[in-house]
Amino acid sequence: MREGVKGGQLRILSNEDLRQIYVATLHLLEKQGVKVENEKALNILAKSGAMVDKRRKIAKIPGYMVEEAIKKAPKSIRLCGRNRNQDFILEGKRAYFGSGVGTTHIYDLYTGEYRKTRKRDVEDAFKLSDALPNIDHAWGLFSCTDVPSSVVGLHELEAGLTNTTKHICIYTWHGKPQINKQIEMAKLVAGGEEELRKRPLVTLYNEPHSPLTYGKDYLDSLMEWAKAGLPQIWYPAPMSGATSPVTMAGTLVQGWAESLGGLVIAELINPGTPFIVGTGTFLMDMKTSSIVYASAECMLLAVAIAQIAHYLDIPLFGLAGASDSQVLDGQALAESAMYLAISALAGQNLIHDLGYLASGLTGSLELLTICDEIVAMVKRIAKGIKVNDETLALGVIEKVGFGGNYLKEKHTRKHFWTEHLVPDLMNRDFHSGWVKKGGKTLEERAREKTKKLLKEHEVEPLDKEVKKKIEEIIKETTKETTKI
Repeated sequence: MREGVKGGQLRILSNEDLRQIYVATLHLLEKQGVKVENEKALNILAKSGAMVDKRRKIAKIPGYMVEEAIKKAPKSIRLCGRNRNQDFILEGKRAYFGSGVGTTHIYDLYTGEYRKTRKRDVEDAFKLSDALPNIDHAWGLFSCTDVPSSVVGLHELEAGLTNTTKHICIYTWHGKPQINKQIEMAKLVAGGEEELRKRPLVTLYNEPHSPLTYGKDYLDSLMEWAKAGLPQIWYPAPMSGATSPVTMAGTLVQGWAESLGGLVIAELINPGTPFIVGTGTFLMDMKTSSIVYASAECMLLAVAIAQIAHYLDIPLFGLAGASDSQVLDGQALAESAMYLAISALAGQNLIHDLGYLASGLTGSLELLTICDEIVAMVKRIAKGIKVNDETLALGVIEKVGFGGNYLKEKHTRKHFWTEHLVPDLMNRDFHSGWVKKGGKTLEERAREKTKKLLKEHEVEPLDKEVKKKIEEIIKETTKETTKI
């Protein structure tokens, strides 16, 4: 199984701070509630004790319902890949890394052209994620803008099932019709409904609207996925100063209310359904009105959100490896590296958005490759320093003595590979050696490595009959949903 990074070293909120935020969150859900634009979900909430105003579509959820849902939610979730060695368990403060989904533009890996994304790019993103050793869960990174919108979710899932054996995460697209087809596709690969429940190959990502609004399609997706007993993410993305309060504490309260309200609905439908909570760490730039992914405040919120999830003891969706820069440059690398270190050491669990540029509008395969190496560095930092008689090395220090060196010592050969991380992309040559190798920048080296991996990496293929049935589902659904 994949081990991930053991985090939790970073803390910014006291226990009293956590208590106050949680109490305020319960108060907001009970006194103001959430807007639920789905009659079936409103009926479920009303039947279970919520105060529902059907005319306004407002559900006020008592604190006891939230706490019951938290108790029912699994504290540990096993996410599985087609290859069992790619399985991992979300729990506690251990972090796992992957890219995101939905960016609409890319700087073409081969031509440098800035263009809209295609299904081929989604396939490349899954394949690259499969090849990179420190990427734990696979996403499409991009949008399939060259297929009908009514089946984009099916194409995205097909690209994932075909191009990786790691656990797949997908976005919810257009509600119930696509969701049921996606579940059908996942069952084919898993070997049936029961096998898929036992070994969930796919996690669904849902993003309700802030402030405090659950759209019909999102709730349809949530409810169908919960019925199937499959893991899902309910991740509002409030922007501090725009769609949530400008204060960090206020944004935390609203974001957690939005996330926990979804948890309540899922656990009412199917008690014990695997559910991953969280809230976005975004703000609005008051100069440009753009969404900001990688500010100091976003990273501060990332730590606080992790602490709240640990306080509630529920697996958490997190964010890192993203940048607001329009291109792969120094800003992109600085923001991505800092964010990865902070989110991992805070103990976020399912960390996504590695490879994002332009505040989530542009995806970069090269940045994803660089993030893979940064994650390796983060893992080494989180591993810490082992202190025992062997590592204190008094014997070898005495043996080498004054003015000697440790290069030929057995102790060095024995411990080098566990003590030192050897980078692949990061350059450590002398200037002359760097020039001799072409004097390439990190971005150039990452581009070469990405091309090489996409050319040479082989993904374990799907069963031919299963692949054919998946293609038939997409073909039939396309015909059904594009009729005039």
